[in-house]
Amino acid sequence: MINILEIDNFLSSIDDNSLLIDARTPDEYSESHIKDAINLYALTNKEREEVGTLYKKCAFDAKRLGASYIAKNVSYHLQNFLSTITPETKIFIYCARGGQRSGGIATILDSIGYRVYKLRGGYKSYRRYVLDYLENFKQDNFIVLDGLTGSGKSIILREFEKAIDLEKLANHLGSSFGAINGTQPSQKQFQNSIYDELQRTKDFDFVLVEGESKKIGKLHIPNHFYKKILKAPRIWIDSPIEDRVQRVLKEYEKIDEKFFEDAMQKISPYIEKKYALKAKKAFYSNNKKECVKILLQKYYDRVYKHRGNYDTIITYNDTKEVINKIEKFAKLAICN
Repeated sequence: MINILEIDNFLSSIDDNSLLIDARTPDEYSESHIKDAINLYALTNKEREEVGTLYKKCAFDAKRLGASYIAKNVSYHLQNFLSTITPETKIFIYCARGGQRSGGIATILDSIGYRVYKLRGGYKSYRRYVLDYLENFKQDNFIVLDGLTGSGKSIILREFEKAIDLEKLANHLGSSFGAINGTQPSQKQFQNSIYDELQRTKDFDFVLVEGESKKIGKLHIPNHFYKKILKAPRIWIDSPIEDRVQRVLKEYEKIDEKFFEDAMQKISPYIEKKYALKAKKAFYSNNKKECVKILLQKYYDRVYKHRGNYDTIITYNDTKEVINKIEKFAKLAICN
């Protein structure tokens, strides 16, 4: 028997002995999906388009064609990926709206003998659940890290379990040079990832986040979360310029000429021409250390200068030492 679950029960029932299947097309899955779901599509991108076009002419013919495609694709999945999945595995499945695509796969898997759990309302219900959570969650134990570019905030967040690294989730370093790691996720997937991180950290005594602008690259931090960040206790991370230069060099060691020129064009209104020319000369002379130093002092430090009031200032010399200082501050600021 196929078990049809509401979104909250669906998510809470998934455990280590579960398989989560996204039955939508590869394109739909690529745009955004539930964490840890694998894409075992009922219809390919092309097949879904074909069935949709036919449906406008004749619903019966479209359903028959769709069923034949689903049977073909499930056969492929059974012979390949699902061939190693035992009957003890609980299978959770969803499609866009919890209709025929997930229903078709679920029916076949159930008839074989798998334990199948289907999401009522499909991925659409999951998105409603996530958006509602992001606009209403009660978690209020954030500590914000601020500091000049290269001060080590990202390193601290990566090394600390009780942290949400928004730049990592957005796949962007949050500046004109920030797209160094490639394509960003969709806004939907960014929201999903923030929801997942809030769930992971909700029982911690405090959670570190970096002080960000509302926008990271092309992505927007959810309003409710952003307001909480603005109101949270703040730590300014201080670091000598030479240490900052070395950290930035590590972050941007794979930068190429085209990326550099595009980024320099973006910042051209905000940096004096003579310093932009000096930075370019240093870059093309392979003196990237000097290039980074110029950009930090003559662009970043002026545009992203020390803003507002901070509850404490911590100098970053050693990662373990600075984390210990952050924990001591958090106990006073939140935990007590």
